[in-house]
Formats: sequence, structure tokens, C-alpha cells
Amino acid sequence: MKKSKIYLLSIIAAILTLFSCDKDNDASISNPLTANAGEDKQTTVGVSITLDGSASKDLEGEAFEYYWNLKSKPAGSTYNLKDVQTATPDFTANTVGTYIVELEIRKENWKDKDEVQIIVSEVATQEMVIISEDINADLILHDIFPEDPTKVDYLITKPIKSTAKLTIDPGVRVAFSANAALTIASTGTFISVGEVEEEKRVYLEGQNAIPGFWTGIQLQSGNDQNIMKYTVVNHAGGQNELYDTQAALWMDDFSKLRIENSVFKDNDGLQLYAKPEAHFNSFVTNYFLAVEEIGHAIAVPAHEVENITPGNQFWNGDIAVTTTFLDNGETINWGQYFYTLLEDLKVINGTTLQLPQFVNIRVSQDKQIALMNGGAINATGADGKWVEFKGVENVPGYWKGIFIQHSGNNPSVFKYAVVQNAGSSPLAGDQPASIHLGPYGVASIDYSNINFGGGDGIEATSEGASITSFVQNQIRGQAGYPMAVSTKNVSVIDHDTWFSNNGIAKVRVDGNYPIASDEETFWPGFMFIDMSYHIKGLGKDLVVWSGLKLAEGVIIEMENESRIVVEDANGRQGYINAIGSADKHIVIKNTDEIAGSWYGITFSNLNASNHFDFVEVLHGGKKVANSFSANITIDNSPEGKLTISNSIIGQSGQHGISVFNTQRGNLVDSNITYLDIPESTVYIW
Repeated sequence: MKKSKIYLLSIIAAILTLFSCDKDNDASISNPLTANAGEDKQTTVGVSITLDGSASKDLEGEAFEYYWNLKSKPAGSTYNLKDVQTATPDFTANTVGTYIVELEIRKENWKDKDEVQIIVSEVATQEMVIISEDINADLILHDIFPEDPTKVDYLITKPIKSTAKLTIDPGVRVAFSANAALTIASTGTFISVGEVEEEKRVYLEGQNAIPGFWTGIQLQSGNDQNIMKYTVVNHAGGQNELYDTQAALWMDDFSKLRIENSVFKDNDGLQLYAKPEAHFNSFVTNYFLAVEEIGHAIAVPAHEVENITPGNQFWNGDIAVTTTFLDNGETINWGQYFYTLLEDLKVINGTTLQLPQFVNIRVSQDKQIALMNGGAINATGADGKWVEFKGVENVPGYWKGIFIQHSGNNPSVFKYAVVQNAGSSPLAGDQPASIHLGPYGVASIDYSNINFGGGDGIEATSEGASITSFVQNQIRGQAGYPMAVSTKNVSVIDHDTWFSNNGIAKVRVDGNYPIASDEETFWPGFMFIDMSYHIKGLGKDLVVWSGLKLAEGVIIEMENESRIVVEDANGRQGYINAIGSADKHIVIKNTDEIAGSWYGITFSNLNASNHFDFVEVLHGGKKVANSFSANITIDNSPEGKLTISNSIIGQSGQHGISVFNTQRGNLVDSNITYLDIPESTVYIW
């Protein structure tokens, strides 16, 4: 029995033991979380360290949450525990002693805890830190010598790459050995943020204070957090293996950067170079001291120029613009800076480039500015506050000029603008021009100077080309004509426009388009004696289908074998009303002043406004085989009419005036002087 009792007790104990084991196993499986606050750490007063709870686990492989808090600290101490809901918070303390930081991880109804002990001691004697390896984990560069801001905290001894997040605290001074460089890879982030006080700025400088001593910063990262603020970059811009262009800061395609309140000086090469697809998230209140021999402080793509806000400073150099297109369809504002276009600049697709007073754009040799498909420039200066477009070198005909076509509802505006040194080669056709309005190009040009061009000053002869306003401009020093326009654009020319020292002292008028307007067309004279309209171009005849009024003093020069035809067409009545004065005759003559070289004027309608007074018609009447010719012909089919008085008819090839015999009354003539008429003064046929 005793044995049986002992045996029974053994069975019961075994069952209880098994039950107890199952219960323990269930308990361990029910909480899958294991917190791990990392190894105990040591640091010094005021120096941040990073805690690491990343070894914490969930047996089920699911996500969980981190919660860090300070469990105990020395009496009277303060601390800073940042990013407490991440695996790697930063911890800083100001008092010597032992700190216990607790990590709790949570998931649903489960949680687990662990602790890490941090021993904080007095500040030890610090030494400059050498960086000679790539940075592959997040790194913060703290100010090692806050008591002496002139001391170098870190020395980078060779070209290194950062593939992680690199943060540089205020007051940090980083020196670079010869040919060293800092490359921020596409996976990296660069945060260099100082403060406004000089001693709290971030300094990135050469170990020796020699321009180009180290290579510079090479940014390949497109992270939106990238920032340089209150950062000073010195002695960079040396030769580098990655890129051809020397620059203190080199931004690769698709890189992004905020650059604010920073200083670039005493560097070699460019202070900043940005590739075509680089982007500035902001560009505010920076200072760039260029290498004077280079002439450019920074080089940026055209689409990024608008991000350079007012308040930046560029000394000894300008902003070089490296790419071609502005095409976002919006108004783009460029600040009051000096620019150099290294390539053609094309403003297209409804985009408007807004240029305020004092903007100065220099254009490289044989490059152009093209405004097409609704693209436009609004260059609006003020008296003495010009918007200037000039060649890089002050040489006539150095760059191509400004080309405008298909403006649509977005005309270009030039007001108090200077266009100088253009006309190196044709923008279209075969004749250079400083400003060329191509098909349906539209522009207003007022109070502006078009100077020292290698061809014509302004050309607007294409179909639909329109100058909408032209007031008190100066056109001087052009190798060709100061202006070449279609008949549609003559009337807009202001009498007070100043034409001087041009190769051909005439306004060339392309007669390819008849004068055909619902309103009277007025051709003003010029303030300069002997300045004339020269009918030439695709069409050398002048065809008048609607009213043309000529101001006193107007001179019209006709090409050899050309003619002027006045007739009705398209429901309009054509006429020429030319009323001069005793002091200011209106003169219509041959451009070479050769007798009988052009066919003369034919009136083929009965409009009573055909009236000449104090007009000279010279060098017409070119002989025609089996017919007759005269300086002025009053046609019979259709019937023509003219009233002419106080005028001179001279140097004809045959007759003075001709009129059909039964229509002599259609010629009302009085006080006419005939000079060198070889046959009849008035020929009746």
C-alpha cells in the first residue's frame, strides 16, 4: 500500500510538472516582443550620443513601436532626449553622473522593456578628428572646440563619399587636405546649417588658404532635405576626377539643394556649377566672390535662374546661363543681376520672360535669343535704368540677335531697353538683324536703343510681323539699314526716332504687301534730312489699295524697273495724298538717281484724294517697247485721276505726265516745273 501510495503520489507530481511546463511555454509564446536598449554608453557633458534599440525583436516579424524615456538621472541635471519614438534617439546631458534610459516596445496588447545605462563624465580634452574613410552610416559633426571657433574640428584628408545622412552642426570648422573632396552620393543627405553669428557658421575650407587647394563639394543627391545655410566655403574649386568643370560646389543632374545665407569666396573656378537637371529648392541671400579672370560667379540652367531671389550678391562676375529652353507656359521673373548666355536662349510655348530694370544680359558669340510659339520677353526698364542685351565683347555683330515669331496673344515688349552688338549672322533669311520679327511675330519697341549691329537694326518684313508701337527710339551704328519693314509697319515709325551713323541711311520697305487698310495709312517723315524710305525686297513695287498719306519731307526711293500703282481693290478705294510744303517737299525718286530708271506712278482710280502738292517725282518714265512711259500716268482702264500743284516732274526717260486724250480733265495740274523731260511734258495719247 505504501508503495502504491508512493507510486500514486509520483504520478500526481508528474502530471503537475507537465501542467506547469505547458503553462510556462504558453506564457513565453504569448508575448512575442523582446526589447533591447543596446549596450551601456559613456559620453561627456554636452556631447550628443545616439542610443540604439534596433536589436529589439518581434518573433512574429511584425512592426512595433518604440518609446524611450528617462528613468533616473543625477540630481539637478537637465537632458535632451530627441526622436523618442524611433529606434535611434539622440541623448545629451549637461551634468556628470549616471542616467538610466528605458526603452519600451509595444504591439497591440503586448509590450516589453529594457534599460540602458549612460555614464556622463566631465568634458575631456578634445582633439581634431581625422576623416579618411567614406561615410556609410548617418553621422553628425559636432562642434569640438566651441570655446575657440577658429580651431579646425575635422580634417578630411582625401576624396570621400557620403552615402548616408551627414549633418554639420553650427560652429563646426571642417578643413580639407590638398585635392580632398566631399561627394554626397545619390543615397546621401547633406545638412550644413550654421547660425547667423560668425562664430556659429559652418566653415568648409582648405587646410591651406589657397584657392583651389581642395576640390570642393560634389552633390549627387536629390533629397529635399539637402541644405547649406550660414555656411562658408573657401579655397575649393581644384581639379577633380569626376567633372570637367572646376567649381567649389558642383551639382549633378537631378540633385536638389536649399542654399541660403551662405558665402563662397577665395575659391578657384566657378563658385557653383549646376547641371541642366539640377534644382534649387531655394536660393536666398548668398554671397559669391568670383574669380575675376573667369567672369562668372555661378553657372546654372536657364529654368533655375528664377529661383535666384533678389538679395543675393555676385562680385567680380555674373550668372552664366547654361541651357536653352524656358517652356513652362508661365511668367518667369529674372532678378536684377548680370547674366551671360552661354547658349541660345529659347522662350517658347506661351512662356514670358520678365526682365525688370537694371537687368544686363550678355550673349556669347553667334548665339541668339528666340521667342517662338507664344514665347515673349517683357523687358521693361526706365530712363537711366535700362534692360540691356549686349555681346560678351563690345564688337558690332558679335551675337545673332533677338528672333520673334508666332507670338499669338503674347507680344514682346521692349521699353527702355538696349540691344547692342547683334547681327553676327542671319536669324532668318539672308540678312542679319539685331531684332528680327519672323512670321506673325509681334513686339512693341519704345524709348529703346538698337546699337552697333552687324546687319539691319530691326527687320519686320515677314507675313504677319507686326510692330505695335515704336516711340522715340535710337537706332545707330548698324552696318545695314536701321530698319527693314513691310508696308504694314511703316506707319508706326515715330518721327522722333533717332537714326544715326548707319551703313544705309534709309528705312527699307518691302513692297511685297500692298497697302490695304480699313483706315488711312500715314507715313511720317524723319527728323533727319535726306533720311528716306527705300522700296526694296521681295516686292520692289509699291501697290496702294487703300488710303496712303505722306507727311511733308518724306522721301521715297524706288528700285530700277519698279513702279507705284494706285488702284481700288477688295472693296477699298486707294489713293495717295502727298501734301508737302514750300520748305519740305515730298520726293519720290530712283535710289540711284538715274533718269528713266523706274516706270513711275500709275493712277488707276478716280479717288478725289489723289492729290500732290509740293511733290517731286523724279527719274521715272523707263521706256517700254511698243508703248510709252512717263513719271506719272493717269490710266484710262480703269480710269485714273490726280490733282497736282506746285510740284516738280523731272529726269524722266520719256514723258513727264501722260493722260488719255478724252480724260484730260482727270489731270488737274497747276504750277508744275518740268526738268529734263526728253519728250512731252504732258503726253496726251
